Amino acid sequence: MNSIEQKLGFDRVRLMVAEQTTNQLAHQMAEQMSFCTDYEKLSHELALLEEMRQVVLMESSFPQQDFFDLTPTLQHLHIQGTAIALEDLTLLRLSLLTIDECLRFLTHEEQTHYPLLKELAATVEVDSTLGRDLAKLIDDRGELYDNASPELARIRASITRKSSEVDAQISHALARAKREGWAPEGAEPTIRNGRPVIPMLDTHRRKLRGLIQDESASRQTAYVEPAEVVELGNDLRELEFDERHEIQRILLAFSDRLRPQLPLLEEAYRFLARIDFLRAKARVAIDMQAAVPLLRPDAHIGWLDARHPLLYLQKRDAVVPFSLTLNANHRVLIISGPNAGGKSVCLKSVGLIQYMLQCGLAVPVRPTSECGLFGSIFIDIGDQQSIDDDLSTYTSHLQNMKQLCAEASADTLFLLDELGGGTEPRSGCAIAEAVLEELCERHAFGVATTHFADLKLLADSHQEIINGAMLFDTERMRPLYRLAVGHPGSSFAFEIAESIGFPKHILDRAGSKVGREQLNFEHQLQQLELDKQEVAQQREALQLADDLLAELREKYERLNDNLQSRRHEIISTARREAQQILEGANRTVERTISDIKAASAEREATRQARAALEEATTQLRHDQQQAEASRPAPKSPQPNLDADKHPIRVGTIVRIDGQDTFGQVVELKGKKAVVESGSMRMTIALDRLSGTAKQKIPTERRASTSVSHGIYDELNDKRAHFNPTLDLRGHRAEESIDLLHHFLDDALLLSEKEVRILHGKGYGILMQVIRQELRSRRDVRSFHPYRTWRRRHHRRRAPLTPRLLILFTRRQDFLPIS
Repeated sequence: MNSIEQKLGFDRVRLMVAEQTTNQLAHQMAEQMSFCTDYEKLSHELALLEEMRQVVLMESSFPQQDFFDLTPTLQHLHIQGTAIALEDLTLLRLSLLTIDECLRFLTHEEQTHYPLLKELAATVEVDSTLGRDLAKLIDDRGELYDNASPELARIRASITRKSSEVDAQISHALARAKREGWAPEGAEPTIRNGRPVIPMLDTHRRKLRGLIQDESASRQTAYVEPAEVVELGNDLRELEFDERHEIQRILLAFSDRLRPQLPLLEEAYRFLARIDFLRAKARVAIDMQAAVPLLRPDAHIGWLDARHPLLYLQKRDAVVPFSLTLNANHRVLIISGPNAGGKSVCLKSVGLIQYMLQCGLAVPVRPTSECGLFGSIFIDIGDQQSIDDDLSTYTSHLQNMKQLCAEASADTLFLLDELGGGTEPRSGCAIAEAVLEELCERHAFGVATTHFADLKLLADSHQEIINGAMLFDTERMRPLYRLAVGHPGSSFAFEIAESIGFPKHILDRAGSKVGREQLNFEHQLQQLELDKQEVAQQREALQLADDLLAELREKYERLNDNLQSRRHEIISTARREAQQILEGANRTVERTISDIKAASAEREATRQARAALEEATTQLRHDQQQAEASRPAPKSPQPNLDADKHPIRVGTIVRIDGQDTFGQVVELKGKKAVVESGSMRMTIALDRLSGTAKQKIPTERRASTSVSHGIYDELNDKRAHFNPTLDLRGHRAEESIDLLHHFLDDALLLSEKEVRILHGKGYGILMQVIRQELRSRRDVRSFHPYRTWRRRHHRRRAPLTPRLLILFTRRQDFLPIS
C-alpha cells in the first residue's frame, strides 16, 4: 500500500493534510487515512467534509485557534493521586473554550445548514461550569490568580512585603557602598545565584558584611549579598517554597474534580480532533480547488475537468483538465501519443484522484462528476528492476501482470504504464494484448499507455476497449497535454526527432524503412482529431451565441409587453390624479371663501372668483377629454429627457409633471421655484418640474386656461398689496377680532407661511382676546411672543413692540400644485 501511495504521490497529499492540523490527535488521523470501500461510511465522511468546506469558506465566527489535544494529559489523570501540570491547565482552559464555541455554533437551534456536523456535535457533553471555574482560577498568562485560595493569597502578599524589604535593604547597602567608595561607579543591584547582590570593588569586598555570591571574570568586582539581606532572602525563599506547595495542592484538588468527568472530556477532545481533521481536509480541498463529486456505490468513472492534484498546486492554470468516462460498456482506455506528451501524468491522475476520493478527500474535478467505488487499485508504473531479487524490468512487469490477472475482478481498477514495453516488441505486444483481453473477460476497469500500434487496434475488435490520444501540435512541434477519447494517437517520433535537429539523412533512411504511408496516416489522424476538436469548439460557441440571442429576444418581447400594459395603466392613473387635483382645488377654494369673514365687497369678489374658477375647471375638463379622444395612442412610452438635457434656471421654460401646463421660472428658492404662467404665479417643488428647450410658453395652453386668468389676476393683485404685519394697536376688542379674521383669511388664501400681529401692551386685554381667538382656529399651527421666537432663531434685532408669530399648516390645501 505504501508503494502505491508513493508511486501515485498520495504520500505528499497525506503530508499536506497533516501539516494543516493543529491538534496532535488530528495529525494522527491524517497519518492513518486509509483506502475505504464502504459506500455508506465514505458517503458520510465526504458529506461531513463538504459541510466543513462550506464552514471554512463562509463562517468567520467558527473557531479558528486553540485546537489543543489534551488526551495524553487526561489519560495520565486516570492514575489516582496525579495532578495536572500548570501549563496543561492553561491549554485545558483555552481548548475547553474552543470546544464550547464549536458546540454553540453547531448545535444552535436555528442552525440548519450543517446537519451532519450538528449531529456530530450532539453527542458531546461537557460540564459548562468547568470553563467558568478555570477562568476564575487561571489568567491569560497561565498563572494562578492570587485568590485561587485564601492561603495562596496570604503567601503572595507576604512575598510582596518581603520583596519590598529586600529591595529597601539592597538600596540602602548600595548607597552606603557608593558613599564610602567601595562600589564601582554606576553600580546597580543585580542577581547572582538567585540572590540579590551589589557589586563591590575587589579591594573592598570585606568592608561590607555579607556573603560573596560571585565575582567578575577579571576578578576586579565581587558580588556581595549584604548580611541584613541574607535573612530576608531566606524568608523570601521559604515563602516561594510555600507558594509552590500551595499551587500543587490547588492543582491536585482540581485534578480530583476532573477525574470523574474524564470519559466525557476524552470524548469531547476526540470531537475537537475530528473537527480539526475535517478543517485540515477542507483547507487542502480549497487550495487545490477540489470538490466532492456525486458518489456511486458501483465501479464507475464519469469525471469532468479532472486535474492532477499535485500538478495543479504547482502550475495552477497551466494544467490542462481532462474528462474521462469508464463504465460497463467501455471499461478499458488505451492512451497513446508522443513521448513527454502527458500519458503517464494522465495515468497517475486517474489513480491519485480515485485513491484520494476513497480516502475521504475532495478531488479536483467538477462537482457534477460521478465517481464510483473500486474494491482494489492495481498499479504498474516505472522501472521496478531489483538487483537483490535478480529481476529485470520486464520480469518485474510480468510478475505484476501475473498477479493482476489472478486477482482482477469487476471492481478492480488497474493502471498500466508503457504496456508491452521492456522486451522484444512483437512478443511484448502479443503478451500485453492477451493480458488486456483477459482483464476484459474479468470485467475489470483500467487505463493503459502504449506506443504499440497493435494495441491501438484492440478497440476495433473489443467493444469494452476504447482509444485515447494525447494531442500534439504539429505546427509548433510541441505536446498539447490534452486527452482526446475515441481515437488513437501517434508517437510523432520522426517529428520530435526533426525538431531537436536529428540528422535528416538518418531520418530519411528510417522513414524508408517504416513507409511514408504509415507516417502520413498518423499525421492525418492527428490533424483530423485537432480539426474535430476545433469544429466542436466553434459549434459550442455558436450554440452559446444562439442561446444568448434567444434569451435577449425573449427579454425584449417580455419588456415590450410589460411597457404596453403599463402605458394604459399610467395614462389612466394620470387622468384620475388630474381629476382629483381639479376637484380638490375647487373644494379648497370653496372652503376658503366660506371661511372669509371680510367686508361685503370682498365677499362679493370672492364669490365671483369661485364662479370663474368653476367655469374654468369645467372648461379644462372638457378640453382634456377632447384632447385625449383625438390623440392617437403612442407606440411605447418615451422617457422625458428634457430634465437631463436642460437644467432648471431662472428663465427656463418648464413643464409641471402630471399636467400639460408650461411656465417660466422667475425665481429659485432652494428646492423650490417660482413659476409664472400668464398672470398666474406659483411656488412649486423642483422635483415636480421638467426643464424644456422651449423659448416661450406654448400659446395653445394659455388659450385653454384663459378663463381662469381673472382669478389669478385678483390673487396676484391681492398678494402685491398684502402686508404681513397687522397693527391692532388702538383698536377695540370686537373691531380687532373682525380685522384679525380678515387678515388671517387673506394670509391663508395667499399661502403666507408666517405673519406678525402688533397688539401693544396696555392692560393686556387685547393680547388675551387675540390669543384666545388664535387658539380657536384650526388653521393656525402655532404662535409665539416675538422675544421667544427671536431666541429660538438666534436673531439679534432691536426690541419691538410685543407681537405674535403665527405659522400656517394648511396652505397647500389652497394651492395644491405648489
